[in-house]
Amino acid sequence: MIAQGGELATEPTAPTLYPARRVFWLSSAISRRSTRDQGSPTINQITRWARDEAMDAIPEKRYSEILAAIAPTFLDHDVAKGRRLSTPFLVNGPKDPEARRIMVIGREYGGNGWNVAHQGDGPNAYVTKALTRHRDFFDKAMAKEGRDRGDTFFNFMRALARSIGTEGGLIYSNLLCLDSGGKSPRTSEHFPLIKRLSKQLLDVQLDHFKPDVVIFANGMDTVGIRREFFPIDGDGKVCVSLRNWEERGISKNQLWEFELHGKFLCYRIQHPSARSNAAKAARKQLVEVLSETIPRKQLVTAIAAGADGL
Repeated sequence: MIAQGGELATEPTAPTLYPARRVFWLSSAISRRSTRDQGSPTINQITRWARDEAMDAIPEKRYSEILAAIAPTFLDHDVAKGRRLSTPFLVNGPKDPEARRIMVIGREYGGNGWNVAHQGDGPNAYVTKALTRHRDFFDKAMAKEGRDRGDTFFNFMRALARSIGTEGGLIYSNLLCLDSGGKSPRTSEHFPLIKRLSKQLLDVQLDHFKPDVVIFANGMDTVGIRREFFPIDGDGKVCVSLRNWEERGISKNQLWEFELHGKFLCYRIQHPSARSNAAKAARKQLVEVLSETIPRKQLVTAIAAGADGL
């Protein structure tokens, strides 16, 4: 059943996800990678491969459980289109689990690039389709030759990949998991649900992908949402300031380092579309930091937010 307002389902969460996949995790990994490496794997390799396969599947299970708790109409492209909403944006882990992982959480509104052609097949099937869509969308953007016109999110992503020598460890995420006709969903009557769903999905990604670096590229218009997700003051404060680069002429309004939840090293910059010389200098400095410095923590989070401190 659907709760009043059509948002929350009262049915139990999704059943166990992909039982067949669990059976084939290890065998498929051994077969695939043994063929690639042209040799018999060691026990350490088998253990690492199994870990990587599990990393991929665990978020899928949690994605499905989260989506099962909302009305199934939000997964139906035709219904979503009538609401002027995309279907939920889901995120893959890195293509190369052994590469240095950099997770970029943007403020992008993907429009048709996010939509999944899905009509009532259930959350498990939706997750599979959405992750395929995400991979295709991201790979196409990263494969583009040259630069997009102006300063764009994916120009920054491609520059980051060049700086670290690979795009295999990049994870493309987003602050909000739905858009409205390629624009912000802020005016949608379903915005409270969109925020709640977005935060749940972000928590899954941070918990399971465990990137070495994460870049949240949001911007001034969503700074309030970021602070709602990750409070900077009050009893619920989860961010603690660490340092800035003002001695190098870069304002703390452009680049700021802080710690999230007492364990995640974070950076806050402007959104990559910011064209001021100060914003460009801050992005350049951050790329240099990430390309030259081994993270001091397991997770480094760079959150691109507004211009007023944290």
